[in-house]
Amino acid sequence: MTRVETLRSFRTALHNLSGRLSELASTVLMVLVLSSASLAQTSVRVTGVVHDPTGDPVSGASVVFDGRETVVTDEIGRFSILAQSGEWELQVTHPAFQAVRYPITVGDESLELVIRFEAATSVEETITVIGIRAGDEVPVTKRNMDREEIETLSYGQDVPALLQYTPAMTWYSDSGVGSNYSYFSMRGIQQTRINMTFDGAPLNDPAEHAVYFNNFHDFANAVDSIQIQRGVGTSSVGSPSYGGSVNFASGPASPTRNGDLRLVLGSYDTRRASVAYESGVFDNGLSVSGRFSYADTDGYRDNSGTKQRTLFFNAGWQGERSSLKLVSFFGNVETQLAFLAVDPDTLSENRRFNPLDEAERDDFGQDFAQLQYTRAFGDDTLLTASLYYNGADGWFRLWDDPETQSELLQFGIDQGFVGTMVTVSQVGDRLSTTLGVHYNDFSGDHTLDAEELRIYENTGFKETANAFGKLEYRLGSWLLFGDLQLRWAEFSYAGDVDLGSVDWSFIDPKIGARRLISPQMSVYASLGRAQREPSRMDLLLGEDNATIPHDLEAVRPEKVLDLEIGVDLNTPRLALQANIYAMEFTDEIALTGELSEIGLPLRQNVDDSYRRGLEVDLKWMATQNWSLIHSANLSRNRISEWTQFYDVYDEQGAWIGSEPITYTDVPPLLTPDVVVNLGAEWARRDIRVALMGRYVADSHLDNTGLDEYRLPAYTNLDLRASIGLGRWWSAAQPSITLFVNNLFDNQDQYPSGYSYQFINRNSSGVDRLDGMPFYYPLATRNIVVSLELDL
Repeated sequence: MTRVETLRSFRTALHNLSGRLSELASTVLMVLVLSSASLAQTSVRVTGVVHDPTGDPVSGASVVFDGRETVVTDEIGRFSILAQSGEWELQVTHPAFQAVRYPITVGDESLELVIRFEAATSVEETITVIGIRAGDEVPVTKRNMDREEIETLSYGQDVPALLQYTPAMTWYSDSGVGSNYSYFSMRGIQQTRINMTFDGAPLNDPAEHAVYFNNFHDFANAVDSIQIQRGVGTSSVGSPSYGGSVNFASGPASPTRNGDLRLVLGSYDTRRASVAYESGVFDNGLSVSGRFSYADTDGYRDNSGTKQRTLFFNAGWQGERSSLKLVSFFGNVETQLAFLAVDPDTLSENRRFNPLDEAERDDFGQDFAQLQYTRAFGDDTLLTASLYYNGADGWFRLWDDPETQSELLQFGIDQGFVGTMVTVSQVGDRLSTTLGVHYNDFSGDHTLDAEELRIYENTGFKETANAFGKLEYRLGSWLLFGDLQLRWAEFSYAGDVDLGSVDWSFIDPKIGARRLISPQMSVYASLGRAQREPSRMDLLLGEDNATIPHDLEAVRPEKVLDLEIGVDLNTPRLALQANIYAMEFTDEIALTGELSEIGLPLRQNVDDSYRRGLEVDLKWMATQNWSLIHSANLSRNRISEWTQFYDVYDEQGAWIGSEPITYTDVPPLLTPDVVVNLGAEWARRDIRVALMGRYVADSHLDNTGLDEYRLPAYTNLDLRASIGLGRWWSAAQPSITLFVNNLFDNQDQYPSGYSYQFINRNSSGVDRLDGMPFYYPLATRNIVVSLELDL
């Protein structure tokens, strides 16, 4: 599989971009302090009304002032904000219309504005929203992150770290910081059970349902928006949206030529750099854009460094009624492996200890490309057809025996899948429909070599196909929603042992309704079912190469019935979403708390389980300068019955067998029942300072519910401070941002881990249950400084 070898030539040049972190940090703080005193100015009220193309007022439109403060138009289309003197820009958006950028000049007197929307013309952007994403009024639980929010939070960390402040989200990284292999969970459901797409094309690999953001660094800075659906959500393609979905979207082509340069320095010898270019739209409708990103860090834990290079390339053509768009990325990463957790006694002596040594590392590349054609028929019908490829290849090395270290074993993976999808959407005054079909074909080779001797090789094959239909019907103040997905998948295996093949068929319906109480407030409810087949590792019981004739039907598909009830409130100063949920699982393929021989989590079926809770997502503009951000998840989560198998050892420490113990009504592992984020931000013209606090309750390391095997609760506080220097260098519009993670240097933060429990049996046959917890640590206080320039 082809790698983008030309990326390597940039490595040496970009490596020399380092400087002294402490000097930059102190400079940022000094500039922030000196500049803040000069910014006190009188506020002027700016009011206005927003009209649609026919002149009628538009309620519920978002008006963003200078990329910071957001207000929402009332029932007669009016809005009001306070602004300081100077030149500013308003961005006005509404799902039904094309976004408007409106420059204003504020003097000493109040302003009255009249803003008129134009009809939406970006067919490529509209089809992405309608075909895969949930629109603003669709009755599902969701959170949208726009480009402004992503840029504010991002300093090159992996996506799981970026998403941590959204409701019900937890994350951890093998390295202890937002690099190396990072993972997130939503409502305690691990990311392999979360559907992820990029411009509608699946990111999850079909065999393991996995996405490794480590393979394509700086992905967040290459996308324009992110939608997070919690719960079953709406029908999508690729891996089923079993616990939720995360949909990434690239932006429309910039109308003008532009570029930017970002340089990042941080603790643990972290160096990152990226350069981006957009051609603008030429007279013939063509456009190109690209971003190259480089990162090098040692990581917090010993021997957990990464070196990453990624090239993002987009091209497009925009006609009057149709568009053609190419979206692609090519990534390469060299990683020192750190997938093993550490026992508490060792952590008390050395929090950075990594059981794996410097020789145990990997080298992987991942390529993604999608060609999407969109055509508008009349004013109400859109068709899109896409062809995509997603593939990864590389190797990782582990010692055959961690004690003797006699030889390194090299595990190889070479996999890829190609797919196509077609979606047709029709939008009417009362009835809107979307129909879609999708197919992909996957193959993945797994090998093991020792000193150039091939020990084994096997190949997994998987085909998936699905069709879905979505319907929205407006009835007065009600929006009624229906969604039906038909899905088929087949897996087969070719290796030393003949396992044959297995296939699954699923029918997953969803219904919901939203009622508009007022222009600012609505309530919704939805009920949906999702089903998901086992992964390759589930079917092979954790083996990378099958050594016994596994029954491919032994692990049952898992099913969930999800009920969501919520309320949305948007006023000029307050945005609030609150919801309750009940996810009732049958045959859940639950984590066991154990790792496979190559460090991946093991799972098994449980008959009945549930996750029920309350979520809140809030942003309150207390004043012109101060805002409060809050999200929370309070939940109760249970497995009805769990059987744990224990290794049994005699008095001499020899293994003599295994025995099961069954537990009832136990909490699922790594699922805290309280996750709270609370932040405050102060913004004034070019300066922004924010504090973000986070509390994560304790959780269990396995499914036994025993108190000895818990992750302790922890509290964390992060600081973010930025200043724009465009007044002094208008051409480059530079900005500097300082991030201080774990501000109070809390050394008791362990976001994930596992346990090993066993039975000691004495000569009299008396058993004693024993074991050990193992934790992944989060880094102590660390600093990152980012400089961004327009080119």
